Amino acid sequence: MKIKINQHTTIEEVQHKFHVVFPFLKIEFSNFPHQPGEATTRGQWYGSGIHLLEVASKPQPGEIIVQGWQKTGFVEKRFDQLFGLYPQIFRLDEGRWIQSAGTDIFTLDEQNEIGRKLIEKSSGTSHLEAGGLL
Repeated sequence: MKIKINQHTTIEEVQHKFHVVFPFLKIEFSNFPHQPGEATTRGQWYGSGIHLLEVASKPQPGEIIVQGWQKTGFVEKRFDQLFGLYPQIFRLDEGRWIQSAGTDIFTLDEQNEIGRKLIEKSSGTSHLEAGGLL
């Protein structure tokens, strides 16, 4: 997926694009960086209506390519390298969102699959059944 970031791009737009491709993951943005493998424990989370370039330390328009085979930590680091943005990817875990900090070495596809399986395990149905597709 290609995410274009310009002066009009809001966090909500990026979150929506991300969630469409990875329905069991979400991305949030903080005003404080974290190291790979670490949770974001300091700083504040930005609201979804914020324009990304308003809070970026490198406020240049551009684009980032996010692929399922990329590791979670790599994607977070790329946002920092390209735009000076500090995202944290979360995974759905039995009905609650948890930071993927301890599993930053997993790919986005792997994280998404873990989230899917945990939802199926907790609900007793597959996401296809829940969506009325079976």
